[in-house]
Amino acid sequence: MGIFSSPACTKGKFTNNTFFVLARRQETSGTDCKPSLGVSTEKQGGGVVVRIQDNGTGMSKATSANIFQPFFATKPTGEGTGLVLSLSYDIVTKGHGGRIEVESAEGKGTTFTVVLPIA
Repeated sequence: MGIFSSPACTKGKFTNNTFFVLARRQETSGTDCKPSLGVSTEKQGGGVVVRIQDNGTGMSKATSANIFQPFFATKPTGEGTGLVLSLSYDIVTKGHGGRIEVESAEGKGTTFTVVLPIA
């Protein structure tokens, strides 16, 4: 598993959102918090599994249930459109026949799992 410790390591809306969450966690937890972002890949059956895991603030069950809905945003007003995860979901599921799932625990972090079939 690779660990990115800086937004400069990678670009894109999805990762920008992840680094936003990690920065928020560090702000609320103080200097003891060491933000981390892990990415792993593996071949599984007829597909590829990509896991993106952070130790950010996590999400409530209500938030997790809605994050793939268009215009649902967790950032403060004016700082996000609420479209990134909705579009990502459509691209993964409709465009590639895969699936995207989220597991999260408040105060502990979040894991996104993307499964894509190998053509």
